[in-house]
Formats: sequence, structure tokens, C-alpha cells
Amino acid sequence: MENNLTHLGSGGTRYHFDSPDRGILEAFKTPRQGEYFVVGLECFEFTSVCPITGQPDFGQIHIAYVPGDRCVESKSLKLYLGAFRNYGAFHEDCVNKIAEDLAAVIDPVFIRVLGDFNVRGGIAIRPLALKWRSSFPKAQKEVVAEMMDNYDRLSRR
Repeated sequence: MENNLTHLGSGGTRYHFDSPDRGILEAFKTPRQGEYFVVGLECFEFTSVCPITGQPDFGQIHIAYVPGDRCVESKSLKLYLGAFRNYGAFHEDCVNKIAEDLAAVIDPVFIRVLGDFNVRGGIAIRPLALKWRSSFPKAQKEVVAEMMDNYDRLSRR
């Protein structure tokens, strides 16, 4: 198995807290080539800052995707999400940036990123970004959509 991973097991992890660049993300070859399956990733301690006030925002990021040829390596995802800590952006932008950057790095069949941010000023904000691989056949979308529904039903706590 090819291994181009530089974060995992390196012993020299570098943390960035204000620059969530997609270059932080690393990927590995999907272990089940040609099969559809769902990868769910939960970040329960996501933080960023309001771009206007600089006040911290806290929330959770829920990622679910159906891999294409690559899967995201989880330590690189942790470092990438941690890079939002002092990054000034609205919740909606954070969620869409995460979806776009992951899609650019791993080219999934489908990806869903949900931000579930803590209440602030009496309002909870829950932005959702959905992305399909542009070349994915329409006929197969129903199969993947049903699989995502099953994932959601089975992963509820």
C-alpha cells in the first residue's frame, strides 16, 4: 500500500491555528476500491472566531462521505479542523470551505458537512453543505442517497 502520509506517526506535528489550508489534508487509497460505503467523521470540539467581533464560536462538525479512490487521513483532518481555531469566518463559510477542501483533496462520490454551532444570542446556526462528484451517474445517486439514509438511521444515538 502506498503511503504518502506525513502527519501520521511523524513525531513532529506542527499546529496552525489561523490558516485552514487544504494542503494540510492528506489522503490514502480507498481500501475497498469500486465499492460504495460511508465514512463518518465527527469533530465534537470545533472552534473558529467571528470575523466581525473576534469572539470565539464553538460547535460540532459532522462529516459523512462516500469515497471515490481516496479517503481522508484522520490526523490530517484533525490538524486541518484545528487550523480554524483563530480563523475569522462565519459558520456558513467554515462549513462550505471544509466541504470544498475535502472534495478537492479526496474527490468523493458524495460528501455532506454539517455544522452544529452552539447557541449565540439566542440563535443556533446549523449550515449544511452537500457535494456530488460532477461525473457521478444520476442512476447511481439513488443508491448512494439510500445508503446515506441508512447511515443516518443507524448512527443516531
